[in-house]
Amino acid sequence: MKRWSGAAKAASGQAFLLQMFGLLAWVGIAFGIGYGVDNLSDGEPAGGLLVLAAGCAMVRALAGWLHDGAAARAGLVTVAAARGEIFETLKARGAGMLEGAGAGMRTSQVIDRTGKLAGYAARWVPGQRMALAGPVIVLVAVATQSWLAAALLLVSVLVLPAFIWLTLSEVTAVARAQQTSLDQLSGAFQARAAQAGIIRAFRAVTRETAALAEASSDLRGRTMKVLRVAFLSTAVLEFFASISVAMVAVYVGFKLLGVFPFATGETLTLAEGMTILILVPEFFAPIRKLSALHHDRADGTAAAGFLDDWLEAAAARPLPERLPALRAAPEIAFQDVAVAFGNGARLEGVNFTARPGEMVALTGPSGAGKTTLLKLLVGQGGVTGGAVRVDGAVLAPGASLAESATWISQTPWMIEGSVADNLRLAAPEAGDADLRAALVAVGLAEAGEADALLPRQLGRGGSGLSGGQRQRIGLARVILRGSGLLLLDEPTAHLDEAAEEDFIRTLRDISRTRTVILGTHSDNLRAACDHVVDLTAHRQEAAP
Repeated sequence: MKRWSGAAKAASGQAFLLQMFGLLAWVGIAFGIGYGVDNLSDGEPAGGLLVLAAGCAMVRALAGWLHDGAAARAGLVTVAAARGEIFETLKARGAGMLEGAGAGMRTSQVIDRTGKLAGYAARWVPGQRMALAGPVIVLVAVATQSWLAAALLLVSVLVLPAFIWLTLSEVTAVARAQQTSLDQLSGAFQARAAQAGIIRAFRAVTRETAALAEASSDLRGRTMKVLRVAFLSTAVLEFFASISVAMVAVYVGFKLLGVFPFATGETLTLAEGMTILILVPEFFAPIRKLSALHHDRADGTAAAGFLDDWLEAAAARPLPERLPALRAAPEIAFQDVAVAFGNGARLEGVNFTARPGEMVALTGPSGAGKTTLLKLLVGQGGVTGGAVRVDGAVLAPGASLAESATWISQTPWMIEGSVADNLRLAAPEAGDADLRAALVAVGLAEAGEADALLPRQLGRGGSGLSGGQRQRIGLARVILRGSGLLLLDEPTAHLDEAAEEDFIRTLRDISRTRTVILGTHSDNLRAACDHVVDLTAHRQEAAP
């Protein structure tokens, strides 16, 4: 938290100084009104004092406006610093950093949790400083008018630190629980939205709706708990502040009426009494505000704690080393490879060789380790035994063949834009002739139709194309990129039988000069491969 909020140090400092200007302006307002009214009651001119009060009111309003801008900048800088570090770590460490949670949960963590950091730098940091410096300034100003009124304020404020500490510990705990609940709801919603078609097909809408309702209810309950703690802490603080203001007001009133029951060693004038009464509420204003700002601190601390643990876990992994692009399709050999999963399960004794011009299929039930073995080749994860060899040389832990490989998943990543824009993701410098040749090679268009297809606009996620066409776009990228190694993770999972047959036929054509390793459940795709490796026999479940 300190690292990210430190990026906003200048803006937070400006916010604090502007709050101080506003407080000093309030002191000027109090003295101007107090002594101005006293002069008017005595029949003396008070124009200069009232002009002072009006001028200070304008300064206070301007300071408040500038403070809001500085606070907003501090929040934006802090959030940007946190997100920048996350994305820089993701860029350096690779997509393996996102493992362990669903896409919806990770999105919530990157967007919602980092958003919680804004209040810490924008409001808590300047508010904390103001809660320390502001009451001192007001106390000094009150003491110049009445030492006993200042003493009453000082005694009343001594009980507040213990109360604030007790409140703070509870707020932090409930804020952490509420953020976790929000992550879970976001993850659950994204997972159901992504599988909406399957849910409808298996008539599970009622069941999944109930699961989302339960997650939503949990979030609502935890949010209400946060609000209950907030209202309780604010109410108690308001009670103490009101009692203290009332004590000072009673003292000032009795002294001005001359009926205070015992001597205090001072005599109050109307000017002094009015000045004190105007100043006293401002004595508690920063402290009241700090009570509410504890929730910004709790939110920011809880979010920063999670994000820091996440980044530390990512930093503990070996830094992927992107090896230079290979000149030709490589020979990949897995020799007695063993890998461990986070749940305690493991794969042992995996042996196979993928040669140029061959297709090797990794099969087994979901969770068997197909994707895990593919990720070893792009620096995501490491072996616990055996070795992976590339053209005879051992692939070092964390070393990545990403420069020599193209990865095709169940649904190739697509951007909003033209077909040409999506193809150039693989080869930014490719000319239109290269793009046309790739489209023809994968069967997306005939020679005379490619020109009309290139400018075609696609929606988000490639909407406007069928599943088979999206996969062909992925194969066209392979051709444009010129990769000698092709890694496919369930490439036909969302294709119908006809589209799958077309895809397999095209894949066989482009694999003649490439090394292809794929994970699949498809019987048709397995039958088209040169070698099939069943991982079921290699998987060892975690000990109970």
